[in-house]
Amino acid sequence: MTKNSRENIPTIFIFGDMMNARIKLSAKAALTGCQLKIIPTLAATMLLISVFSICNYAVNFIPFYPEDYFFVVFPALTLLFSIVAIAPLRLKMQINHLLLARRKTGSPQSFGIGFTGVLKACEMSVCMFFIKLFWLAVFEIIPLTATVIFVMKKSVNLRSAFVFFSGMFILSLAGFGFYLVFIQRYSKSWFYLACYKDFTAADAIAESIKRTKGRYADILFFKLGFAPWFLLCVLIFPAFYVIPYYKQSITCLFLSR
Repeated sequence: MTKNSRENIPTIFIFGDMMNARIKLSAKAALTGCQLKIIPTLAATMLLISVFSICNYAVNFIPFYPEDYFFVVFPALTLLFSIVAIAPLRLKMQINHLLLARRKTGSPQSFGIGFTGVLKACEMSVCMFFIKLFWLAVFEIIPLTATVIFVMKKSVNLRSAFVFFSGMFILSLAGFGFYLVFIQRYSKSWFYLACYKDFTAADAIAESIKRTKGRYADILFFKLGFAPWFLLCVLIFPAFYVIPYYKQSITCLFLSR
């Protein structure tokens, strides 16, 4: 590495930080005076997620018999209803943030998505669920397979078990880290679905893969910069500021690059 190239590395990081700071300032400017227009959709989404989560948790305390299918059917139905209820709200929220970023006049709430938009949103949710599940399995297949084989052994001493599971835990964390970077190729899927009315879920996913090539790590690091903010969401009420700020920043990031 030459002297000039070594000197350029800090410059690149400084420039990147400046760009990210500008994007976040743009997000704050877009939200100024408009957060009350975002909150209803956000509150509805948070409420539905809470209701479905509580229902699934409550099922564990209901007595059931082995031949009773309720324990299996109810979570499946809950997942189905959650997709139908939450996916359109997610698309609606993305459209709202896109309109704010583009400084569109009028209330974002006045722009509907229609029945076709509801179907596209549901299709996108289902596609992204199975795509991410598939890649998670791919990145975790080695530690998972090794653990299953190790557990099937009849006699294993405690020390060997400790060393093995420690190694598998580290390998699993590494795999999950690579997984988080890799799935950023799909991070713009909802963005493109909101941008183009004629896009299907498959079109939006394909465009996201095309437009994020070589930028997975950049997108992930930008998102990780909001980690301290999300810790405040444990108190619930800060979420009504943090989540719109985060989503608006991501939208401004995608518009700028």
